[in-house]
Amino acid sequence: MPGCPTPPQSAAFGRAVVFGACGFLGRELVRLLLDSGARVLGVDTRPWPGALPEGYAHEAGGEAALGQAAAFLRQGRAGLAGCSGSCSAGQGGLPPGPPLGEEGYDCAGAAQDAGRAGLAAFFHMAGLADAGACQKNPELARRLNVDLVAEALAALSGVACAFVFPSTGIVYGDALGRPAREDDPLLPAAQYARGKIEAEGLIRAACASGPLRGAIARLSNLYGPGGGENTVLGRVLAQVRRGEPLRVWDESPVRDFLHVADAAEGLLCLGLAANALVPGSLVPGSLASGPLAEGGCLTANLSTGAGTRIGALLDLAAELFHTSRLPQEREPDPAARVSSLVLDNARLTALTGWRPGIGLAQGLRGCL
Repeated sequence: MPGCPTPPQSAAFGRAVVFGACGFLGRELVRLLLDSGARVLGVDTRPWPGALPEGYAHEAGGEAALGQAAAFLRQGRAGLAGCSGSCSAGQGGLPPGPPLGEEGYDCAGAAQDAGRAGLAAFFHMAGLADAGACQKNPELARRLNVDLVAEALAALSGVACAFVFPSTGIVYGDALGRPAREDDPLLPAAQYARGKIEAEGLIRAACASGPLRGAIARLSNLYGPGGGENTVLGRVLAQVRRGEPLRVWDESPVRDFLHVADAAEGLLCLGLAANALVPGSLVPGSLASGPLAEGGCLTANLSTGAGTRIGALLDLAAELFHTSRLPQEREPDPAARVSSLVLDNARLTALTGWRPGIGLAQGLRGCL
């Protein structure tokens, strides 16, 4: 992992569930976890694209999915005998594990290192990430971004694992005029941000006692290969693909653009740090004390910490992809307040040593 210090083998996840495995960030997490040697169960209503990678099993959603995920992380008696018919364990994706004595059969297979196998994580990547769609359909947004989190937490009650959750930097608003810190007031103006704040509260409450530990990452603006067109950078890249001149509504906003590969590494690092809050964890315990920890939960911004004006983004894209650009659609207003949303990532660096490794120019080149 180029974005964070290389941990000892014991300080890595032996088992992980990626809930929303086929999404933009979920796919990257699956790849990263498999590369690190973890056994991974992906859960998604969509099928996995292509052949199942070695070490990966896929559960096609449904009412039994969260129960299957909990059984996978417990490595208890449920094992393969408890797998639903849609689970791919033992069907070419993830080989069955050996008997585990009194504990029954392991659905994922035993990790080679016993200490390493003791670290488990549930990455909650499912939800409605389109802020515009959340605003148009608040009932659906609540179902997918709040209620689903509550259901996952209930299913994992009593499971010793990290619960890793992608929140959003939008919770800070866009008027600070400096990089937002985790202790800044929350100013959620939109449905999407309000749902994320409510979900954060559910996670902290669930992790206040018991073995579950929370890792909440407030993300800046994600981009990367396979990203959608519902963001300003996604729309710019779509214009490049179509051979159109680059143009946006307003070039004045400032945003913090984070590559999806860096985001996945940051989530993994924060999840490992959250395991330091669990007794007997193999992650250095010094990370679990002090103001960075809130009960059984860690909250940190996941960002580059650097702002880029949208106009500068267009200039860079036009230079990289040898295309033209047009003036912004909106009539310029020199007196208007500049919308700025940049996140200070010092807390995550203090917790894990993580730093972004992909610059904006490099990341843009890899998107096409």
